[in-house]
Amino acid sequence: MKQNLKKINIYSHLLNDAVNSFDDFIGVKNGLEEFNTSLKDDLSINTFFKSKTIENVEKMSLFEKAVSNSMNATLVEVLKVVIENDDISLLKDIAKHFTLLSKQKLNVAFVEVVSSDKMNSEQKDNISNSLSELIKKKIDISFDVDKNLIGGLKIKVDDKLYDSSLQTKLENAKSKLVGV
Repeated sequence: MKQNLKKINIYSHLLNDAVNSFDDFIGVKNGLEEFNTSLKDDLSINTFFKSKTIENVEKMSLFEKAVSNSMNATLVEVLKVVIENDDISLLKDIAKHFTLLSKQKLNVAFVEVVSSDKMNSEQKDNISNSLSELIKKKIDISFDVDKNLIGGLKIKVDDKLYDSSLQTKLENAKSKLVGV
C-alpha cells in the first residue's frame, strides 16, 4: 500500500508539473477522466490493459496510436509509464491527487451546481462567470439536475455548500415556526 501511495504521488506530481495554465489542467483532467471511463465502461479495454499475457510494449504502442492526436502529450507519456509499470489500477487515485495538486497550484475552485431543471448554455455561462468573479478563481464547474428540488439551486464550491433551494427554505421556516 505504501508503495502505491509513492507511485500515485510520483505520477500526479509529474502531471501537475506539466500543467501551467487552466486550459492545460482541463486537458489533462479530461484525458484522465476519459481513459478511466473507457477502462470502467468497456470490458474489452479493461481486460486488454490488465492482461498479463499481453506484453506491456504492445499495450503502450496501441495506447499511443489510439490517443496521441487527441490527448495532452505529457499525459500520454505519463500514462505509457503507468501502463509499462502495470499501475492501471492506480489511475483513479492518480487523477484525484493530480486534481488536488493542480487546484492549489492554479488557484482553481471546483464547483457543482444542482438545479431542478436542465439549464441552457446561457444560464450556465452566467452562473459560471458570476461565480468566478465572486470567488476570484478560475472554476471547474459541473451542472446536475435533481428533479426532487422544488426550485432554486444548490451550489457547492470546494467544500462549502450554498443551498438556496425552495425545499431548504421551507424546512428552515418550518423549524423556526415549530421553535416559536
